[in-house]
Amino acid sequence: MAWLRLIDFNLSTVDLTPSMPLFWETGTHQVVPIQAVQLRAGQLILIPKSGVTPLTLNQLNARTRQLSGPTQLYVQTPDNVQPLFGYRLHQARLLLG
Repeated sequence: MAWLRLIDFNLSTVDLTPSMPLFWETGTHQVVPIQAVQLRAGQLILIPKSGVTPLTLNQLNARTRQLSGPTQLYVQTPDNVQPLFGYRLHQARLLLG
């Protein structure tokens, strides 16, 4: 499996509703809102947090506009940083996993 790169994510989501909220789908299929993004050592890390309003696709695009396309996407878990492999649409939400 290939890790999700920013350019691939942007190209595949260009026609989606900009106000679509972003969530991380855990390995146990829990859904947690994406609260923020950080750039660390060339990695774009999505920060999930329960109980917050999720970032929208438009907000993510605005915050990552200046980044290089090959930048790989990761998610911050309670234990470490894990690569993201893709996403799916479910009930008007974008679930990254």
